[in-house]
Amino acid sequence: MTNETETIEGYVMDVGCIRKNARDELLQKARVHTRDCALMGHCIESGYGIVSDDDTLTVLDPDATPHVVDVVETSDTAEGIQLHVEREHRDGAMETTDVTEIESRD
Repeated sequence: MTNETETIEGYVMDVGCIRKNARDELLQKARVHTRDCALMGHCIESGYGIVSDDDTLTVLDPDATPHVVDVVETSDTAEGIQLHVEREHRDGAMETTDVTEIESRD
């Protein structure tokens, strides 16, 4: 049996902020979500999600958190950090295997 894999790209946002924003404003808010907010203690503890440009929300698995924190900490981007996340189907769930920052396309 082969493992299913998926790639997600979009703006990183902590679950705490995802929950406090209206769903129809989420992409707009994710585009300006700050690096500083994403690295606050309670935000790190809440976990992370990725909001893609097509307004799809994917909540990442808890094991993704340290990878996301490492990438966000080293980012030079102040807001709207975009990540490339690779995930693999393991034991009935999607597990994050790699997280990298997408360099600004502006």
